[in-house]
Amino acid sequence: MLSEEEIQKLATLARLEIEPSFKPVVTTHVNSIIGYVARLNEIDTSGIEALSHIQGATNVLREDAVQPVGAAADPTPLGDPTIPPQPMLDSDALAGNVPASSGRFIKVPLIVE
Repeated sequence: MLSEEEIQKLATLARLEIEPSFKPVVTTHVNSIIGYVARLNEIDTSGIEALSHIQGATNVLREDAVQPVGAAADPTPLGDPTIPPQPMLDSDALAGNVPASSGRFIKVPLIVE
């Protein structure tokens, strides 16, 4: 258990100011919390599997795969089936929409300050 001097040292490190009349109350509360955590450490959790999420949620996104132009993507569980799939443009068609390109890369102005 922590003493009032240790509580004051922790308060100083945390840049907290505790009025002298509240030091016994804060000490009692902090020691109560430490006692509760000590009780939790006594619980046997060896048979309990670790959880990454309490709801058991899994990733519902589709696999990222390249598809040919005009191929419809597989709908995801979160996708809206009423929105029609949009055709993908190839790199040549995209390069025709930019002011400057080199092969399949878009040239942009050099900005260095």
